[in-house]
This record gives sequence, C-alpha cells and structure tokens, in this order.
Amino acid sequence: MDTNEFFHRVLAPDGYYCLFAIDTNNDKRVQKFYPTKADILDAAHNLDQNGYDAYFALATFEEDNSRKVDNVKQLKSFFLDLDCGPSKDFATQHEAVMALRSFCSQNNLPKPTLVNSGRGVHVYWFLKDAVSLSEWLPVAERLKKLCAECNLLADPAVTSDGARVLRVPFTHNHKADPPALVQFFGREPSKPVDVDYFSGLLGLDTIPVPNAIGHSSSSALMDALNSNKKCVFKDILVKTQAGKGCAQLKYLVTNQEETSEPLWRAGLSIAKFCEDGDKAAHAISKHHSEYSPHATIKKLDLIKGPYTCVKFDEFNPDVCQDCPNWGKIKSPITLGQKIRESEPNAVVFEDVSEEPKQYDIPAFPRPYFRGAKGGVYMRTVNADGDADEKMVYHNDLYVMRRLRDPELGEAVVMRLHLPQDGMREFTIPLTSVTSKEEFRKAMAMEGVALTRMDELMTYVTSWVNELQTTTKAEKAHRQFGWADEDCSSFVLGDKIIFADKVEQNPPTSHTAGLIPSFSPKGDMDTWKEMLNFYNKDGFELHQFVVGAAFGSVLMELSPIHCAGIHLYGKSGVGKTTAMQAGLSLWGNPETLLTDRNDTHNTRMHRGEVYHSLPLYMDELTNAKPWELSDLVYQLTGGKQRGRMTSGSNTERYRGEPWKLLAVTSANASMWEKISMAKSMPTAEAQRVLECNVQKVALPPKEDTDIHIDRVKSNYGLGGLTYIQHIIKNLDEVRQLISQVQSRIDDKAGLEAENRFWSVAGTMPIVGILIAKQLGFVDYDVKKLFAWVVALLEQNKRGVNDMDASVEQTLNDYIHEHWGNVLWIKSTDDLRGKSVDNGGLDTLITPEILPRGKLVARYETDVKRAYLLPKPLKAWCVDQQIHYGMFLADLKNKLGAERKKVRLSKGTNMSLPPTECYVVHCDIEGVDETGSAEEA
Repeated sequence: MDTNEFFHRVLAPDGYYCLFAIDTNNDKRVQKFYPTKADILDAAHNLDQNGYDAYFALATFEEDNSRKVDNVKQLKSFFLDLDCGPSKDFATQHEAVMALRSFCSQNNLPKPTLVNSGRGVHVYWFLKDAVSLSEWLPVAERLKKLCAECNLLADPAVTSDGARVLRVPFTHNHKADPPALVQFFGREPSKPVDVDYFSGLLGLDTIPVPNAIGHSSSSALMDALNSNKKCVFKDILVKTQAGKGCAQLKYLVTNQEETSEPLWRAGLSIAKFCEDGDKAAHAISKHHSEYSPHATIKKLDLIKGPYTCVKFDEFNPDVCQDCPNWGKIKSPITLGQKIRESEPNAVVFEDVSEEPKQYDIPAFPRPYFRGAKGGVYMRTVNADGDADEKMVYHNDLYVMRRLRDPELGEAVVMRLHLPQDGMREFTIPLTSVTSKEEFRKAMAMEGVALTRMDELMTYVTSWVNELQTTTKAEKAHRQFGWADEDCSSFVLGDKIIFADKVEQNPPTSHTAGLIPSFSPKGDMDTWKEMLNFYNKDGFELHQFVVGAAFGSVLMELSPIHCAGIHLYGKSGVGKTTAMQAGLSLWGNPETLLTDRNDTHNTRMHRGEVYHSLPLYMDELTNAKPWELSDLVYQLTGGKQRGRMTSGSNTERYRGEPWKLLAVTSANASMWEKISMAKSMPTAEAQRVLECNVQKVALPPKEDTDIHIDRVKSNYGLGGLTYIQHIIKNLDEVRQLISQVQSRIDDKAGLEAENRFWSVAGTMPIVGILIAKQLGFVDYDVKKLFAWVVALLEQNKRGVNDMDASVEQTLNDYIHEHWGNVLWIKSTDDLRGKSVDNGGLDTLITPEILPRGKLVARYETDVKRAYLLPKPLKAWCVDQQIHYGMFLADLKNKLGAERKKVRLSKGTNMSLPPTECYVVHCDIEGVDETGSAEEA
C-alpha cells in the first residue's frame, strides 16, 4: 500500500486537507490547507526532502484557515499512538505491537493497519464511510476509555482528538539519526469497518447521525454541556484526601513553602476556574514565600486556562506516574467538575416568536435532573461512593402526560425545547417508547438528533413509570370540537376550552398536522371589520355563509348529524372569499378550506377530525354525479366509511360521528348534476340547501383587495370567546335555537322531510345572533331571516318540480333498455295450425328484435307493455327509486296486473311463459311501427 492509497482509505472525501510540518533544527513550522489529497501528498514529499517532519490531519475541515476542533468537517478512521523508547510507555515497537494484538483479541476488534512512525506505532481502523465529528467523538472517547480499562498505554490525548495530526507514511522521522523512514508494518491494508459495528464492539451502541451535520452542531452541543458545568475546588481536595484526587495538588497544599513558582501557578490555574476559586487561591498560596493577596490576584489575572496533567508533571516530575488518574484525565480540574442543577419545577421563557412564552418544566424523575441552563442529565453513585454525572440530551426534553388512544393504546405527550424553534409538543405511542428503532424514528421526526438513543429511551421510560404511579391517563383527543355530550369542553387546535379556563391539548396522529392552522394571527378589531365588510344590502348570502361557521358548532344541539349548503354560480361572485371569511373565526382559512385538488377521502377525513367545526369544500365543479351523491349521503350520515386495518382482520377505528355544517361550492347546481346519473335525486336534494349565487354590486377593487388580504391575515381570534359564551349560556342557546327553528319552519312551511333544510337555515342565523351579541358582526338579522325563508321556499319548489310521475319513470326505463325490448304488434298465438287454417301466414314479424337480454315486450298497436320484474327491480335500485312504491303506482295509477305470459308470443322464438307486469302505456317518442319519432 502506497501513501496515495492510504490517504484514500484514511481521509474523508469532502473538505479541506491539512498538512503540518516542523523543521526542528531551524525551529520552523508550516501549516497549510489543500483542496485535494494529491496536493497534500506532493507537499508532504517536498517538505520531507527539505528536512521537515511531515504530519497530516486525520480530519477534513470546513474552512482552510483553522485546524481547531470546531472547524472539523469529517473523519474516516479511529486511531491510536503507541509511544516507544527507553523512557516511553513501551520499551520497543515489538512490545507495543504485542500489547495491541492482545487488546484487539480481548475485545474482538478487527485487525488495524499499523504504521512505523520511526520510533513509535500509529494504529488505524479505517471506516467504510466518513462521519461527522459529533458521531465520531463518542466512539473515540469510548475507545480511549477501553484502552485505559485494558491497560493499553495509548496516548490518551491522541485517541479522541478530532484535529490530531500523525506522520505521513513514506516520509522521514528527522528526529532520528539518521532519519528513519515512516512505513507500514506489513503490506496488506486492513479492511474498512462500519462505524456502528465498530462502536458496538467497543460496547457503545450508537445511532448514525447524517454526515451533513457539521462542526456547528458539535460546537453547539459542547456549548450546551459546558454552560451547565461548574468546578468546585473543595471537591478536588476531598477526592485528593481520599487518595483519588490529584497528587500534585496534595503536594502543593502540604508543601506550600517549598513549592516552585511554576507549580504554584499551575495550582492557581485550577483554582481560578472553580466557583470557589477566590477562596481556594489564597488557601493554597498563603504559606508560599512569594505570597501576598495582591500578587496572587495579579498572577491569577495572567492565567488563560487550567493547566494540564502533562504541565504539572513537567514542573514536578515523578509524582503523576503514581496517580490513579494518570492517563485518564487531561487536567486535575476535571476532578471537580459537576453539573449545575436547575431548581425543581423550573420556569423558562422563550422569545423565538412574535409573542414570548413561559413554560413550567416539571421536576425530572430521579436519577435524572435538569441542568441549570437546560438539558437532561443523570447522576448516579459509583462503587467508590463518588457521584457520576453525564449528559443524556443537551436540550430540554420531558414527558408531560399520559394519554389513552383508542387506536394506538397508551401514548405519552412530550415537549422538546429547541434554541431557535422554541417549544415543540408531540405525542408518541408507548409501543414506540419501548422499541429502539421506532423510538429513534419518532425522536428524529421531531428533531432529536442523538447518538446515545438507548440512554434516552431509559430516561423516557422512567418518566412513564413515574407518571403511571402518580397520574391517571387522559383521553387522547383525535378530533376537534365538542369533547363531551354535555358541551362543557371544546377542543380547538392545541387548546381545550372550558367555561372559565383553557388547558393545553396535546397533538395526536390525527390532529398534529392541523393544529398549527388554529394559531391566532392579526388584530381582533381588524378581524371584526373584515367580517362586517358584508354588512350591506344584497350580501345576505355572504352573511349566511359566514353564519354557517358560527352555526356549525351548534349542530351538537340538533338531532341531525350534518346539513349541507351548496353555493353555485359563476366565478367572481365572492363564494370562496366568503367561505374563508367564515373559517377565519376558527383559524387559518387557507389551510382549513379544502379545494378541487383534495380527494373524497381527504374531505371525509377532515369531516371526522373537524367533528364540530364547519367543513367548507371549495370548487366541486369537476366532481362526477355519483361522487356528489356519495358525498351528500356520507356527509349527512356523519361518519367515515368502515375500513379494515392493514395486515389484520380488524376494522379500523373510526372517530365519533361528526355534527357540523358543510358548505360546498361549484359552478353548477349539485341537484342537476346528480340528476344526470339518477332519475330522481330527491333524497340528496332534501339533504342539501342550494343557493344560486347571483352577481352583486361589489365595492371598488381596491376595497375588495384589502378585504381579501384581511381575510388571510386576521384569523383564529374569536373562536375561544364564542365557545366560552356558548358553554356559559347553554340553556339560553338551546332555547334560541328552538325559537328560531320554529319560526323558520312556520314561515317556510317546512315538514318532517325538510328536516335537513330546517337545521341548515336555523343554525347560521342563531350563530349570527350570538356573534352580534358578542360584538363580532352587525348584520341586519331580520333581513337575513327573510332571505333564508325565501331560499327555503325556492328549494321546496325545486324539489316539487323534481318529483317524476310514474309515466315518466316507466318511459325512462323503456328508453334506457330500448335494445332489450321486443317491439311487436299484438296477435293471437296461431302457431301449430295448418297453413290452410292461417298458421304460418298469421305469424307476426317483429318490428324491432331485442339485441341483448330480453327485459320487456311492447305491443305497439295496443300500447301495452310486458315487464319482467327482475331487471325492473335492479334498475330501480340502481336509480335509488323505491321499487315497492313504484309498483304500487303502476297498479293504482296505470292498472298494471301481474300475469304469467310468453313474451315471444306471435314470433318463431320459443320462450317459456314467465311472470310479468302487464300495463297499458303510451311510450313517448315511438310511432306505431316501433321506431323512434324524429324530433
């Protein structure tokens, strides 16, 4: 393997490559960045020829100006540095290699690639794919810890340093005399490994993080961790006195008079960065020969950071080697590190949106606790009685409550606080909490990016167990609208509204996508002005459409599940804008309104989820007649179609039946369109109140433009007040509905068959009356009432005109089956007689022979039809005509009789006698020959 192939295996493909070189003899240093591996290879050989020790960075970098960790982009290997020599960890390279082999065998690690650095041994495990620093670092830390546990004396400062440099193969180690060649042990490179597989061998179960995560994510994570850390010098001394602390500090404290100035300064560097450092600095200095309070403070001001263990060892050799922490920590200050814990039931403020919000964060279940600056931490006690603290997740994440979902079973409501996005509330089923893969997916969907997912699962499970002990599971609200039969609470977006309070409503799988649509926007006064744009003569229909939004929630007080209102007319008359204006009572009208692109199933799903809220469906112009018929029946039926669960023989859960007003719009009448498929769409017409939208004199264009803009930018402002008024005045609202409905029924002459119209006319008017009482609108309700009565009378006339006579229905049946009817003149059956007696001469030639399955015989000269019952019944069912009532009309009005006859009588066809309905009728459009008359 040459250096080029080595670089291909060990270096990530993206980012800048860094070369670092030192000329020890002339005290020269070079650090440069290159865009390609070939460039760094050429530069390394050139510097090597000029007497430089050439090193390459194991990572690639985002920018070409810094080799700091926070600039690291990707890594593609894990590595060790085994120092060899008389005063090093290993006396010889052979000893180092043998120790490494034992280490790999003990932990079942794959064979690494080894490089002879000229003195020591560099160890590489190549990765199949490059990873981000945030994914690499926990694994590297675990590798370092495992080396310490197994007593493999690898340089701990190298193993987990993402910005580390090591020697370039086939350059020279110029520290040796003569310079030693840096080369591989063996010829064959080791096989690359998967990062998850390797981390699993180390005992660290990680979840992959996308490679796109760069240094900024890692830096933010470390900042979050560091913001919660504190260091206590007293804790360091307590550990030291127990023989588990820093021998150097022990020496310094007990031998202040003999302590050298560098060692004293090193001790001060630890004290300075502890929260009790001011007191500690003087305590460890007061007996020093150069001590004075002023001099000590001045010395502290000059210290930039805590000194490392290596520095302490330089200032006072032969002490650190006997320390139990030697090689395990970088600096004595880590012995005093603790996590700052927030107060129980903390209150946090978030200012990431237009309106700052305050949240109460509950106390976490032990052994978990919240950091002072946020985040989830765990504190346990090890075998030595010392506290072990570690971060589980760097952002606030906690469980709020338990839910019982009829479809998903038990679920938990969680909150996640992200620095730039604010609080995010979501619900996941308990089945996902206890399944690692499902839990990872659920967390990732909400924005939780973490490698130690198993620790987070344990944390969330602890929450569940705690809440199961202390709280009762609540009902999961899979639908908006009224939450109980007595109308004492109402679900609107992320709120549960009661008469005198509002509680948080957690999202469920059915409601999560729509909850943002109910967030209020704009100004209340502007919203009221927008609604009163329609407070003009001639705009009663628009007022009625707005009233449907208010009246929909009153349907809970009616025995009817749903009544429809259909608007039809040419474009440009304000149908859509009026619908959006009504929806603005509840939320964002653009997202709550369905349009031509939505499917039938989508509309019905919205109906189930809205439950009590109005269902406005725009642009049904392209819907087919049968689709409209299905829509009407399903809407007014109040429930979704029954469906089976995928993968099991069980029916899918359906929500509670909806009770709402549905408003649709199209360019044509729904009645007329359905009549294209059905002879008498009377049943659908009785369920849908049709409004022919006439063109009105609109205000100037600039005024309508302002109105449309206000509709889309002011919404969700009145619903809460409106619902609380209904809850508080429920008896009065019931009485008002009864009074208005009685007057409408009386004035319009409505009867039991008009019950859907009665409700469709009543609820919008009652809604407007309440809205007017609350100061939302100022419409003239008397004029609106008169307009509604006139609309109902017009619909009654339309349905009466729609009722088909029995003669017309029979004509429709014969015409639709023209090719299946035997058209013939009447005759006696003379077959079997001799020719002399008029046998064959008296056979009748059919005027039209049936081209398909025979359904009837029609004798053109006597205007008499013979109808087979079975095809007649099938046609009636298909046309949704009551078969029994139709037969009764045939008998009572046309004198039909049931007889057993031979339909082929008078022809040479031989068919057996069969039961038929015989009726005298004149089929329209047919002359005496059986041919269709010309128009």
